[in-house]
Amino acid sequence: MLARLRSQAPAVRAGTASVRAEGASAGTRAPAAGAEGASTGAGTVPAAGSGRLPLIVLLSTQVLFLLWWAAFYPGLMSYDSISYVWHVTTGHWMANHSVAYDGLVWLSLRLTGDLGALTLAQTVAMSGALAYAASALRGLGAPPIAAGLAAIAVPVLPATGSFVVTVWKDVPFTVCAVLATATLARLVSRRTTATLVALGAELTGMVVFRNNGFLFVAIAAPLIVWSLRGTRLRLLAVVGVPLLLAFTLTGVVFPAMGIPGAPPSLTYATAYGDIAVAFKRARDSFTPRDTAVMAGVAPLSHWRGSADCHTTDPTTQRPGFTAAADARNGELIALWRRVILRTPAVVAAARLCRGSIAWKVVEGAGGPSARTAVHGVGVPDDLFGWARWNAEMRAGPYRPILAPRPLSAPLRDAATAFRDAAREPWLVWLFWRGAIWCYLAYAVVVAHAHARRDRTVMVLAAVVLGQQLGVLLANPAQLYRYMVAPMIIGVLFLSLLPGYGGGRSGPGGGPRDLGGTGPHASG
Repeated sequence: MLARLRSQAPAVRAGTASVRAEGASAGTRAPAAGAEGASTGAGTVPAAGSGRLPLIVLLSTQVLFLLWWAAFYPGLMSYDSISYVWHVTTGHWMANHSVAYDGLVWLSLRLTGDLGALTLAQTVAMSGALAYAASALRGLGAPPIAAGLAAIAVPVLPATGSFVVTVWKDVPFTVCAVLATATLARLVSRRTTATLVALGAELTGMVVFRNNGFLFVAIAAPLIVWSLRGTRLRLLAVVGVPLLLAFTLTGVVFPAMGIPGAPPSLTYATAYGDIAVAFKRARDSFTPRDTAVMAGVAPLSHWRGSADCHTTDPTTQRPGFTAAADARNGELIALWRRVILRTPAVVAAARLCRGSIAWKVVEGAGGPSARTAVHGVGVPDDLFGWARWNAEMRAGPYRPILAPRPLSAPLRDAATAFRDAAREPWLVWLFWRGAIWCYLAYAVVVAHAHARRDRTVMVLAAVVLGQQLGVLLANPAQLYRYMVAPMIIGVLFLSLLPGYGGGRSGPGGGPRDLGGTGPHASG
């Protein structure tokens, strides 16, 4: 398959040369409508044969993902995975996780009685997203070999390959993030209604598959609107509708369906963590009124002893804490605001520490809680604790399927060994932490924008920036899955490194509509 990619490289170079020659003789003439591999003022688009790259990537990545799927059938699981099954099989639907993903879990169980169909669908969706992204990046000048290899690397790498076959809402969220980035790459050169609609759908997917997805989209929105000149009014609608939908679902639709929202103790867990850290580091700033509120939820010794800037779990997972916090959440949030006003530096430091997974390249030295949290490949007998305290899951009809049943034991052993090898401490920063990939993505985007003399290219960083800053602002623990989307996007962006020799736009040059309508009007 890679031989086919190599065979296309001369055609791409020839096509680029001819397009440049045409541009030199025809000035800024817009390309003909529907022309495959047309050039815009922002750069070049590959020549004929571009249809092969997406197909090659689709088939190659799908085969590789199928190896992970067969090795860990019906899929890797965590505590959250059991939660989804409990939600949809016992009538306890709730919005503390993604209701949309719960619906996919329910559909898989309803149609097949198992979770394998869901994880298989995830592999197909990610393969399609990678194929789409490779094609979009090739349109920005990435050589076909580089674009193909970067996409194929995603299922090869253990952190991203095994991630896709995990029963997690983060998987479809990440698929949508990759798709959105690919669509933004297309919008650099062509601003069609269909492409804008696609971006809106992909941002909507980010919002519905993660409860805090609206935060990532809200942070990315200004960069998207600023970068893509000429369509800002339409872009405001494209980014605004998903944000409006997020609040409409949680505030109107889900309550009308009888689906309760996330409890306050989950929504404001990071605020409780801030209080605990501040109480430990600045005890003298707390008044008797403050400590009375805290003592009504848990002993003061627990607040002080559980304080950990890397995670909120020690504070919130004390038996009885969440119920008491839910009952007095209003008082706790008022206390949190007072803590911020009195000791802003302490709270900021706690947030920065807890958001380490987003910005810090290497793990911290603060003990186990500072390490990158990576789920294993097995499911314990107690279902991550669910079987101990929940009779419905302990003796439920779906208990037997909540266990690994590999389709090939040798394949499972090989995949597990490969995955474990990548978890060696000296490799974690590269394979399991997203920060390095964020910074690489920014560097590639800035360099590519400079090479093309076109600030529009900066829009490629929007999704990565939105997720990195979103996790930095509100993060409960050092979970690697929170940063998988930037990891995948960063790997894909490496394909642009050999493409800096591509066409440049002149000063003030910008994108043109490939439909032949010329430059877009401002605003």
